[in-house]
Amino acid sequence: MANVVVTELIDSSGLVEELAKAAAIRGLEACGMTAETYAKQDCPVDTGRLRNSIAHTVNEEELAAYIGSNVEYAPYQELGTATGVTAKHFLRNAAASHSEEYKHLIEESLKNA
Repeated sequence: MANVVVTELIDSSGLVEELAKAAAIRGLEACGMTAETYAKQDCPVDTGRLRNSIAHTVNEEELAAYIGSNVEYAPYQELGTATGVTAKHFLRNAAASHSEEYKHLIEESLKNA
């Protein structure tokens, strides 16, 4: 058996951390796009304004993806009202009903880092 002599150790942990974070962000972006698509498919449509307003963002510091709308009546459509608007939960369902798919997207992104 040959003897191996290590004369220098190089710490690459910083690079590994950067690559892992970049992969996680790519996975979160994929999750955000997917969730946005599901929310747009399920939201109620009259003029299309609400559907067209649905967007996602990735917070790189928190490592989180968010979907939502800036239309003033979006909360009433999402949550319903006491005056008869039935809750549609198009945002909540887009986020919560596809967790296995989102998990797969993140895993694939991390595998391909």
